[in-house]
Amino acid sequence: MGTRILLVGKANSRWSLPGGKPDTGETFEAAAVRELMEETSLQAAGMQYLFEFAGTRTCHHVFAAHVDEQQTATPSNEITRCTWAKVTDISDLDTSVSTRGIVDVLALNRSYDPRVRNRYQRADAFVQNLREALRDVRLRGWTTALW
Repeated sequence: MGTRILLVGKANSRWSLPGGKPDTGETFEAAAVRELMEETSLQAAGMQYLFEFAGTRTCHHVFAAHVDEQQTATPSNEITRCTWAKVTDISDLDTSVSTRGIVDVLALNRSYDPRVRNRYQRADAFVQNLREALRDVRLRGWTTALW
């Protein structure tokens, strides 16, 4: 949602991005849609694959979900809390290492020196990189559910 990203948390755990493993025979996209619904009660109108991110023990397949802004994220199943966090606040939150890394990848911007970037530059870079990733994916023939 603009410069905010959906985070979820289990009881007594760090914040993380919604997600999980695919069931047998399930595609990564179908798993992303299902996990989002199971963990947050949000129904994705579209799901767009962005990139892979190698975590410490897991390879994360990162998707952008198109969600109607009228829906409200409500924790369910093992999830006890949900929040739309500002991208600029991620470094101040107790998040998983992979979550922080994925957000950092999206917030990179070659035109700014990372040592002097301010919060506004980081948020702007996040939005611009997400738009670029979605445009690049669309050009490679992926579905246009988010456009």
